[in-house]
Amino acid sequence: MAGKRVKNAAPNPVGDLSADKSGGTKKAFRITFKLSLLLGLISFLVYANTLKNGFVLDDDLAIKENALVKKGIPAIPELLATPYHHGWNPDYHDNLYRPLSLALFAAEYQFFELDPAPYHFLNILVFAGCVILLFLFLDQVFERKKTAVAFLASLLFALHPIHTEVVANIKSGDELLCFFFAFLCMNVFIRYVQTGKILQLLTGAFCFLLSLLSKETSITFLFVIPLVFFFYRNERKKRSIPISVSIAVVAIIFLIARFSILNHYYSGNYAPVGTIENALASNDLSFEPRIATAILILGYYIKLLFVPYPLICDYSYNSIPYVHFSDPWVLCSLLFYLFLAVFGVMRLIKNRRDPFAFGILFFLITLSLFSNIFFLIGFTMAERFLFFGSVGFCLVVALLIERWAGKAVVTGIAILKKPKVLGIIIPLSVIYAIITFNRNKDWSDNYTLYTTDLEKAPNDARLHYYVADYLLTHLFKEKDIAMQKETVDEAMSLLYKAVEIYPGYVNAQCDLGILYYDLHQSDSAETHYKAAYELDPTNIPVISGLAHLYFVNKQYRRSIDYNQKAIDISPDYPMTYSNSAFCYLDLGRFDSAILYANKAIALDPKLYGPYQILVFAYQAIGNTDSSKKYEAIAQSYHR
Repeated sequence: MAGKRVKNAAPNPVGDLSADKSGGTKKAFRITFKLSLLLGLISFLVYANTLKNGFVLDDDLAIKENALVKKGIPAIPELLATPYHHGWNPDYHDNLYRPLSLALFAAEYQFFELDPAPYHFLNILVFAGCVILLFLFLDQVFERKKTAVAFLASLLFALHPIHTEVVANIKSGDELLCFFFAFLCMNVFIRYVQTGKILQLLTGAFCFLLSLLSKETSITFLFVIPLVFFFYRNERKKRSIPISVSIAVVAIIFLIARFSILNHYYSGNYAPVGTIENALASNDLSFEPRIATAILILGYYIKLLFVPYPLICDYSYNSIPYVHFSDPWVLCSLLFYLFLAVFGVMRLIKNRRDPFAFGILFFLITLSLFSNIFFLIGFTMAERFLFFGSVGFCLVVALLIERWAGKAVVTGIAILKKPKVLGIIIPLSVIYAIITFNRNKDWSDNYTLYTTDLEKAPNDARLHYYVADYLLTHLFKEKDIAMQKETVDEAMSLLYKAVEIYPGYVNAQCDLGILYYDLHQSDSAETHYKAAYELDPTNIPVISGLAHLYFVNKQYRRSIDYNQKAIDISPDYPMTYSNSAFCYLDLGRFDSAILYANKAIALDPKLYGPYQILVFAYQAIGNTDSSKKYEAIAQSYHR
């Protein structure tokens, strides 16, 4: 009996251990769940004041002025098969293909039209999801042994002011969706490593595709994902191979689709990167200062991570002046990045699961896409380019805080209660939250954003232009004559300053031409229009401006010449034919007036002007029936 009792008693300790393990798992789940909710709530609260903001900056081209987006949900199939800017301007040929964010905007427009609050709400919601997914990923990638570190890193990420551009600017929903699906993909892949279920592998690959369809930034995960699953979560190494193969296949499919769609619409004819957007694209800039300036800008990114001030919506020409390798700050930036690369790789070689190495390498890999060293991108610098890379920074800071807390506690969340940790994280969180909350207010409207940032970047040509353009656009709302004159004077001063900073600024010269035309100063208008034309002989608004100016001054031959230049460049623009028709009408060349008016109508049957031209032209040649016919059509469209 005694033997039986011993034998029967044997399972009891095992049962107790199983209970402990089960209880520990449930406890860990509860902690993870609570911390996730807390991070989501903090993320929402710190950006809650953006709900009062309007549409700002590129929100116009992505939503307000995007003809496809404004068709709503029915346009989603077309958005999936067209370039990014096609709905805004079919003639704008860049190399962007980001259909998923536009599809989201179309769905939002279907229900909310142009009420900005729901758009901002969804941006905040997706950002909160990004923070939670980041926390879950970091917690799992280090096998739940550094939950406190994962929480601290995610908290810093949620509060860091460098992310205000991404969350407060509705258009940057593309960046948010890209991040969301990229980290969802990695969380799903971790589950695949644990279970081996093919469905999870396919789901992870599909999430990666959704990330790429949101924005191209996650293409860097072709290097990040193997880093994670061959080094940090490599308990089942054979499963790392299908993960790497699946993302490579997805990337190839995406690149083929992207190339096919862009080539179908643009035939490889992409607009070159403009110097005003990216000063490093200047043809007058030699290799040495271009690389030196790019390295200096990389140093600015580091500076903004540590000291997020000043935050600026635009870093175009000449906010960051050109420098050479003789500049000590260039050398400091170069040495710092070389140190990071060597230090990160050495730590990885020494310990393949070193979290510091992961944070450093993640930062370097994701930022490399925007370095302007390997290839030129569309902008000199932008705070949104740090959205992914800041994960590495926040992780390293969290690890340093853990180390500061002491080696006594290495697992769990107990270090979050340590005075040493609280003494760092509470003041830092409060400072970050205040800066973020206040910066959100700057994004309330274009005028507030532009004027605020112009004070911080007085040498930025495009910010001067943005403020001037805003003033001119809203000038018609100002009824006080004295205020009108003051606004015109201010806009003119800003445009001249923009041209002074960057003499090759076509848009600023064109706006000066428009401004002087409105002031009935034809000579000055012609001077600036011609200056713009010499800078860019293919610019349709400039050519059309000159053509219209000559028409008003009864220089019909010159007007026709410039209209013809516009037609040669863009043969599908109906107003150009209509303008030529007016010139021919005033010249008494009625057959030509009829010809060009009909060409305009063929392109846009709802234009009123060409019908009026046909009325007068047919009257002049004695064709009363045709004149009456087109007069009736003109009246029907004019009602």
